Amino acid sequence: MKKIVIFLLIIPLFSNSQSHFCGTPNKLTNESPTFKERQIIQQIRDNISLMSFSKMQDTLLIIPTVVHIIHYNGNGDISDLQVEDGIRIVNEDFRRMNADTVNGNSDFLPFTADCKIEFRLAKLDPNGNITTGITRTDTSIIPHPEPIDSNFDNVKYAINWPSHMYFNIWLTRHIYDGTSGYSQYPGTAFTYGGPWETYGAVIRSNKWGTIETANSDGRTATHELGHCLGLYHTFLSYSATCGSDCDTTGDEVCDTPPTLPSNGCTISNQCSNDMMGPSPFTQDMTDQLENYMSYNSCQNMFSKGQKNRMRGFLTTLDTLNGLYLDDNLIATGLMQSTSIISSNFTNKKLIKVVDILGREVNEELNIPLFYIYNDGTVEKKIILE
Repeated sequence: MKKIVIFLLIIPLFSNSQSHFCGTPNKLTNESPTFKERQIIQQIRDNISLMSFSKMQDTLLIIPTVVHIIHYNGNGDISDLQVEDGIRIVNEDFRRMNADTVNGNSDFLPFTADCKIEFRLAKLDPNGNITTGITRTDTSIIPHPEPIDSNFDNVKYAINWPSHMYFNIWLTRHIYDGTSGYSQYPGTAFTYGGPWETYGAVIRSNKWGTIETANSDGRTATHELGHCLGLYHTFLSYSATCGSDCDTTGDEVCDTPPTLPSNGCTISNQCSNDMMGPSPFTQDMTDQLENYMSYNSCQNMFSKGQKNRMRGFLTTLDTLNGLYLDDNLIATGLMQSTSIISSNFTNKKLIKVVDILGREVNEELNIPLFYIYNDGTVEKKIILE
């Protein structure tokens, strides 16, 4: 516990002048990861390596998303339009459809990536009812990014949807300690992971989107969602005096050159060991100031290595690797069933019909239902209106 306190107190020394003050811990594990942590990390690394050669690298992964607005008497209760604008910003950044892709150092253009990840607001809630993918909770509570604080993650326990079906985002009017946002790394086995019901990102509502109450470029969300999918800050090399092998030190991504913390956009080169380890670089590179996982104000890119890392987490961890599958997209209303099966069967008897929570119901239209028969078979169906 002492390590956590020291770590979180170090962050403001180089981040309190940033427009995106991130309260996310720097690593998934402490300095001495457990055997289980090492096992999972190795499995993720193996999957990351496979991503580079797999056709799945270019498969679009759609993530059903719910945005929980935590307000107090209307203070912080932003509109649906602003929520949708924030989703737009995130998806443009993850898909490299942002208008400023032409900016920055052209040397990095071969390493930029369309991550083929999209966050879409759910259309069916956990009970199978129609939803906008937006909830509103009126409460005076304010979250704190420090795990030992009594207010840590309080908004997440106020409301959350099942994380194996939805990606949860909490927007709140304020976060203690001056933080713009903070995230939970994926995986319950990790020191700085956490229970799945608190998995997701907490972001100040005025840092979400670019319209109405927003006072920034909306990329606090891009940064924090990167953390949620396993990305570290690009400047972690500072803890290892620029690092050594690029896949095991710093942010553990080889096409983001080692660098030290900064917040400006003046071209610099703070580390000269860019070619150490399995690096893709053939020369010493300038700092990648334009990376979304930096604190610099000229962000406009994820790298190919970061894309593979995020997709490695999504395809390795059990709670995450079902989010983007067709069954879950149907259950959350983002995809229609391609087949409609009649319930008139001659060779088996229907015992009961249950919803996704296991509750017995009558046949209903437009929601996923499970038909249980006397021969032990179960069929999942949606009967469209």
